Amino acid sequence: MGQDNVETVTRIYEDIPNSDPNDPMRALYAPHFELDQSDVAPDGDVAVGFEAADAAIREYWATFEDFSVKLEEVIHADEEQVVTRVRDGGRIKGGDSEVWSNFFHVWTFAHGRVTRLSLHNDRNRALEAAGLPSKQP
Repeated sequence: MGQDNVETVTRIYEDIPNSDPNDPMRALYAPHFELDQSDVAPDGDVAVGFEAADAAIREYWATFEDFSVKLEEVIHADEEQVVTRVRDGGRIKGGDSEVWSNFFHVWTFAHGRVTRLSLHNDRNRALEAAGLPSKQP
């Protein structure tokens, strides 16, 4: 089941959003790591490289006063991919409203390092992105 990859993903979620771009967690990512937000954001695209990906995700985190993310389910894990369901959000900066969203993340690994993370609003789209047959809810 790619248990090492599952453990890596779990560690990453536990570190969010307190991670420092220069901390040791950075070593978990391949040099040409890709963050694909095109499925969840109208103007989202693919950020290539850790710095670009980190900047893109921190832009999202910055909309919250107290952002948090919770790993709710590991849907599928194999030797190269881990698909997760997460709930993230918090209180919006400058207001009293809280916003919480459910996302599906597809983590791709090579040689023990994360090479790609794609974000999805829909379970079936995430499963398809991982090359798995989609399943109806």
